[in-house]
Amino acid sequence: MKETTVAAIDLGASSGRVIVGRYGANGLELTETHRFSNGFRTLNRNSYWEVGNLFNEVKQGLSSSLKAFPELRSCGVDTWAVDHAMLNKAGRLAFPVHAYRDTRTEAMFERIQAAGEDRSLYEWTGLPLITFNTGLQLAESIEAFPQLVEMVDRVLFLPDYFNFLLSGEMVNEFSVVSSSQLLDVRGTSYSEEALKYFGVPRRWFSEPECAGRLLGPVSALEAPGELQVALVPGHDTSCAFEAIPGTGGEMIVSSGTWLLAGARTPRPLLGDAAFELGISNERCGDGGYRPCKNLMGLWLLEQLLPLFEERPASDSEWTKLIAAAGEVPPPDVLIETSAPAFFNPANMQEAIDRHLRDKGAPAPESLAGYTRLICDSLAHSMAETKERYETIYGERFERIVIVGGGSKNQLLCRRTAEFAGVPVVSYQLEGTSVGNIGYQLLALGAVESMDAFREAITPALSAHTYEP
Repeated sequence: MKETTVAAIDLGASSGRVIVGRYGANGLELTETHRFSNGFRTLNRNSYWEVGNLFNEVKQGLSSSLKAFPELRSCGVDTWAVDHAMLNKAGRLAFPVHAYRDTRTEAMFERIQAAGEDRSLYEWTGLPLITFNTGLQLAESIEAFPQLVEMVDRVLFLPDYFNFLLSGEMVNEFSVVSSSQLLDVRGTSYSEEALKYFGVPRRWFSEPECAGRLLGPVSALEAPGELQVALVPGHDTSCAFEAIPGTGGEMIVSSGTWLLAGARTPRPLLGDAAFELGISNERCGDGGYRPCKNLMGLWLLEQLLPLFEERPASDSEWTKLIAAAGEVPPPDVLIETSAPAFFNPANMQEAIDRHLRDKGAPAPESLAGYTRLICDSLAHSMAETKERYETIYGERFERIVIVGGGSKNQLLCRRTAEFAGVPVVSYQLEGTSVGNIGYQLLALGAVESMDAFREAITPALSAHTYEP
């Protein structure tokens, strides 16, 4: 088998990286060539992404990858969901790129909920109303700046926008479109009802396209040969889900800033119970269904750690912190991880302390104590989601599979198994990058299907099982 080399550009809300994958007779070998921090900036109470800085990091990562691997054939971009770029006919930004943790949509969100109209939106799109959904963001932008209706020619989700900056091609990819609350849950195009409800012009979008094809050569930097841009699942969670080997008997959890718990299913999960749980019927790169529940994730720890001088500064120190947290007695009272107070507080420790005080519980006495509290609370939320998800899905999950940053957290995995009463399988798998790479290989014709790709890489995967 001839070796094929590609680069996954994986942009997360907290950090980004470029990982080169070499796929051949020896399986898949990964090499990280560039890593950088990311974060939104707040200006006059609103939050924005610094997309210019992000794209500069992307170009640096590609340049470093080409120096180390001149045989590089393609690159693919995945990012977090819902955020977007609004462009005029010349392809220029017509509006700042807001960050999803901005609070600008809260008033409109409350109006819609109070009117009970979120139920209709769920029926049309299969997504619960959340303050950061693209439809809600666009509606707020239009309400605040009506002239945008005429100024804007195209809306590209962030992975689509970086694809455009790299190749000059404007495409709306399926998986990231499905996070917008603008897609018809029963079809493959946009929901006319949702577009009308939010007041969003249909002409702003092109028809959603499935991942797994080439967009064209990279034109944003001088690249030797024909380095191509491949269309991969733009939503990083879709990439992670689709990298995981499975038999259908597992609940999949992509664990990072968010915990996204769900499964690949042949149909959407709809109805009152799905609506009440907040099941989000998102799509895979091929258009298939990936219903999941968005849970607050390691954001809680990410925002807490900078407040402590003894925070871990290396992998070994991180391992020591998790071990120390495991020695702390289990907390009598858990925090409700989905509480709005934890979405974007000025001080995470104060938010947690206030939450516990309202429950009549004391605050932890150390960083290890907070870490134990957070891990136990996240584990409990995953176990609770599993039980409710099974009722809606009509099938029981035999195990929980975790990938992403949380898969390395032994305390989180162990406590999830104990709360859920089923084995937890932790894959030491760079899930997002591997799924990204798989679709690039599909676009290049190096694999026949994603099933064939998963089958080829499974024997080399390192997995650890935590028994309940």
